Amino acid sequence: MSTTPEKPKTSVKETVTQIAIAFAMAFVFRGFVIEAFLIPTGSMAPTLNGAHIRMQSPQTGYRWNMNPRDMGPGAEPLPIQGGASTPGYSQISPLKFKDPMTGEEITRSAVPLSWGDRIFVMKYLYSIYDPSRYDVIVFRSPLDPSINLIKRLVGLPGEEIALIDGDVFARKAGPDDAKSPNSWMLPGWICQRKPERAQRAMWQLVFDSRYTPLNPMRNGSRWFESPWVGSGDEARSWQIEDTPNYRYTGKGPASLTWNSLRNPIRDYYAYDETAPGTPNAAFPVSDIRLSTGVRPDSAAISVSAVVETRGHEFRADITGAKVTLRMRKAPATGEPGGPWTTLGNGTLPEPLTPGKVTNLDFWHVDQSLSLYCEDTLVAHGEYNWTPEERIANTFGLTMSQVAADPSCFLPNVARYPSPQARFEFSGGGFTLYRTALSRDIHYQAALYHGDATHPHSLNGQAARGTHPSSPCFLTSSQFFVCGDNSPLSYDARLWDAPSPYVAPLDPATGVVNRDLLIGKAFFVYFPAPYRRFGLPVPDFGDMRFIW
Repeated sequence: MSTTPEKPKTSVKETVTQIAIAFAMAFVFRGFVIEAFLIPTGSMAPTLNGAHIRMQSPQTGYRWNMNPRDMGPGAEPLPIQGGASTPGYSQISPLKFKDPMTGEEITRSAVPLSWGDRIFVMKYLYSIYDPSRYDVIVFRSPLDPSINLIKRLVGLPGEEIALIDGDVFARKAGPDDAKSPNSWMLPGWICQRKPERAQRAMWQLVFDSRYTPLNPMRNGSRWFESPWVGSGDEARSWQIEDTPNYRYTGKGPASLTWNSLRNPIRDYYAYDETAPGTPNAAFPVSDIRLSTGVRPDSAAISVSAVVETRGHEFRADITGAKVTLRMRKAPATGEPGGPWTTLGNGTLPEPLTPGKVTNLDFWHVDQSLSLYCEDTLVAHGEYNWTPEERIANTFGLTMSQVAADPSCFLPNVARYPSPQARFEFSGGGFTLYRTALSRDIHYQAALYHGDATHPHSLNGQAARGTHPSSPCFLTSSQFFVCGDNSPLSYDARLWDAPSPYVAPLDPATGVVNRDLLIGKAFFVYFPAPYRRFGLPVPDFGDMRFIW
């Protein structure tokens, strides 16, 4: 006869002990490993969203987020934006904004406010791992240590940092380098390239042919024209308007050129727009991504992706399965260009095949060229200009000219050249799918500025790290950070002197001391929910890792 062993009884004391241990482990985990945070503002948008309003174009289907416009007491955003239904705010006007893909003006009323992303932060355990460049980090503000901030880490201890034409340059600083009259002329500078995952997260879409409007005609006239313009020996053989897929039926050479006069490539953020015409896009951006899916009619096709900027021509040439990345000094009007320099070679997994779509992705970013095929890197090359060479090629200025006037040159938008981009084809007809242009984040040169309410002790001087007169030297315990939404980000470039509570630890302006670091943001675990029938519905599709 079998007997079932009697289960041991759990005493109240054991239960309480287990609960206490669980709480203790949770507190230890929160205190030393992972902690949750809420993103309050848009300084890291669109990588991470603070409180925002969701928008969608009925013509293109494109979705994007925008900074709140309507504020209540204490500069808190109102729960309903642009709507007379907000109690006590009956005079609020509807929201007017533009579709980032087409420029169409859209009006909305009574748009509910969405809160910011909720993220997990892995705390830094320095015996295990240190912060890395381009991490998104959380830290206590040097200006007010009771406030936590989130930015992207761009400068590491022991370095000198320079932000030039939107890119990050760094060098290991020597003990006497700060005494140099112009440290940007010293040796050792390297343009700091982003890891692939971080770069993919930081690309900002300018236009994608998938967002061609449903009806580009209104009242008998066309209100939308594609920013891509077809040309070549048989320009009439192009079919571009009113379709997301571009078709060329000619037999001669052809090109598809970005219309930079009508659609300049600038650091525009749809997130920052509060009304049509609001000054938003300022600096031309030369770090560009060109993407398309090519379906050739013939195996004889050749494809090139071309970016012209900084006085040079950069291109990826594809013939069969062979890929060549090269650059040269751009040809002046009526003159030949300079000799070609090959930066890299590669091979596609298979040649461009008639009737089959091959997705190509050309990157010109951080002084490098890359070609991806089906999201796999097939060719890469780099050019390594110093700050002096970058300034000469971009602006046509000497370092002495730039150093002579901190307020005139680098923060002056008019000094920046407008980049040009195009695709070139030969060998017969083809169809293009998902033809898109994206631009990189551009860290803006700026001047320190304040106002009557918040004066700045360095008002009118060049922001930290953006000019030779305001060098950014970091000690062995200092870091330098910037926001992804550079026009809206009050970051280490622009900070004033630290709080009296922080100054005894580190009196330097525009740095984050190691002791103020909290950790690395790594996952959005609860994006702002949608509302259905008045109830919040989690947006599981937007849960994501942070790069």
